[in-house]
Amino acid sequence: MENQMEDVRLIVYTDNPEIFKIYLSDLPIEYSLLTPVILEDMLAGTDFIHRRKVAVIDLTFRNFPNEDLVFMDSDTFCMNDPKPLLDRLSTGVSLLHKREYNLKDGLALFSLFGQGQYPEAFIDYLSDREFFILGKPETFSIQDYSWNSGVIGLNKQFREYMPDIFALTDAFYAHSHWFVSEQMAFSLILQRKTHIVAAENVIVHYWGARQKVLVDRTIMKWFRHYTLKDLRNGKCMRPLTRKMQYLIDCDLIYEQLEIAVSQRNFIYSAKKAVQLVFLKMFKVKIRKPRKISSDQNLFKTPAI
Repeated sequence: MENQMEDVRLIVYTDNPEIFKIYLSDLPIEYSLLTPVILEDMLAGTDFIHRRKVAVIDLTFRNFPNEDLVFMDSDTFCMNDPKPLLDRLSTGVSLLHKREYNLKDGLALFSLFGQGQYPEAFIDYLSDREFFILGKPETFSIQDYSWNSGVIGLNKQFREYMPDIFALTDAFYAHSHWFVSEQMAFSLILQRKTHIVAAENVIVHYWGARQKVLVDRTIMKWFRHYTLKDLRNGKCMRPLTRKMQYLIDCDLIYEQLEIAVSQRNFIYSAKKAVQLVFLKMFKVKIRKPRKISSDQNLFKTPAI
């Protein structure tokens, strides 16, 4: 998107802008400092850390009320040019990472891993209850879907829904303590009020703790084997990001397989084993990193 940079405002919300400036000082990025006071205020007296996502989106709308926005978690990366995806964002259209499960299936899924109490409490709270969205009554059901919110693209007109996003997020978490409460707030309102476009074919979101460690280690390898110029070249980065996606997919399946075996859920274990075998059969090829001389300019190892 180098030729379209002038059309995009890039904002990084962080408590440590300097770490980004080391690598990105020549890019037109705005940094919004999240001080300890601001981070605490974003929680509004709760212990729900993902409430800060809602607060950052709301803050962006307040600062730039006439602009559409796309929020991306820090544990995301693009595999392809995102411009065609972003161009689809318009009135009545939103972006989310991907559709995951309806609430009924989500209860069964989380129960497999000993976390069924959270969606169960959420569904109990949701059932036969009337909510108000822009002052009008709305109901939700177990047939509604959870969409992953690692990517959230919103038209500027959606800013009027932000008070309701806050209200649902707080109510959902207070009654269920489910760690996806802010995701459910966005999912339920967006699928009622907009047409959702999935971003999963363009943007990868890796949210598991194991996968974050894997990605951090892989990025450190890139810093050792590639120059700064290489890492800003699409021809170099495209195969690297595809390889990264493959590694993430394999590790996630392997993690699910380990958990299933530990819980003696052999049917689910067999499904994951077969899935892993098929994924490895179509392993992405990647060229061996070329060696570089010691005098070439390299990234420093980041504090990710």
